[in-house]
Amino acid sequence: MGRPRKPQNINLPDNVYVRIDKRSGKPIKRYFYRLYGKTEKSLGTNFNLACLEAIKLNLEKEPKGAVITFNRVANRYKDDIIPLKKPNTQKANLNGLKPLLEFFNGAPLEQIKSSHIRQYLDWRKETKAAANNEYMLFHHIWQKAREWGYTEKVCPTEGVSRYPIKQRETYIDDTIFHLVYQYCNQDLKDLMDIAYLTGQRPIDVVNIRRSHILNGYLHIVQEKTAAKLRIEIKGQLKTILERRLEDGKEYLFYTRLGSRFTPNYVSNAFARVREHTAQKHPEYAEALNAFQFRDLRAKSGTDKAMLFGMNAAREHLGHTTEKMTKTYIRLAPIIPPLETSVSEPEKTGE
Repeated sequence: MGRPRKPQNINLPDNVYVRIDKRSGKPIKRYFYRLYGKTEKSLGTNFNLACLEAIKLNLEKEPKGAVITFNRVANRYKDDIIPLKKPNTQKANLNGLKPLLEFFNGAPLEQIKSSHIRQYLDWRKETKAAANNEYMLFHHIWQKAREWGYTEKVCPTEGVSRYPIKQRETYIDDTIFHLVYQYCNQDLKDLMDIAYLTGQRPIDVVNIRRSHILNGYLHIVQEKTAAKLRIEIKGQLKTILERRLEDGKEYLFYTRLGSRFTPNYVSNAFARVREHTAQKHPEYAEALNAFQFRDLRAKSGTDKAMLFGMNAAREHLGHTTEKMTKTYIRLAPIIPPLETSVSEPEKTGE
């Protein structure tokens, strides 16, 4: 087995690697293609053009007339399609490819049947959510295989049901919020406040930078959906943003070592505080242990809906339909009872 690829080469097509040239004083990424042995071809400094050229070179290496296997199509998908996706999606796709390649290793495309998809899902039953994502990845790879002329068969996922996944229903009560909040450092307190006030995902909160603030508005392009939001900067949000930007840095949140916060960093730091809080307040341990940082988006959307209605919550979360928003609403609206029962006799005058 070959040596594992270096981190900077993981998302690159097969046979491509990058070198960092620092001779000019400014780091420049230069891409190269390994032809054979130690022979290499320069692909320049443009990432997209380098990937396109690498795809052509990899296609030329494919054996003519050979049986088309899932591995062959999946590797082309990895080279052609995955590099065009957003970084988080790239990472998720690469992780999803590993079990798919392990299970369908060397399987001829024309021989893969719906029963094999069912067997795959059964094989991955311990991680149902991941299995569903891999199912969708397989489906997309197959659709690309049809576009590329590798097969005319309908995707074998047709007619195979994925695992039913129950939506999260956890609503973070104000009491639970305050219990965790009191044990947070200032960074985590500000993160919790911004996430709640804006209703944004962790990735979009840690990505907020100075240039996103313009003419009294916080401009956010959501990482997941590319939805564009313009949030008015006022009240507590204004106070927090002004304080965090006083140091002149570009982003709001940095670690002690000077690197930017990431969603994983926030999740891990939050988990430590949550566990400490549960130890201090065992009577709330169950509710505290169920509290994930991402639940602040649902709490924000729910509270907005309770105060101003579903459409306001939809705009707040950056959704295009109220159907999407309803999955984030974790409380039912308060319904007043009738004032009196028919069992209560009417009072009549004397």
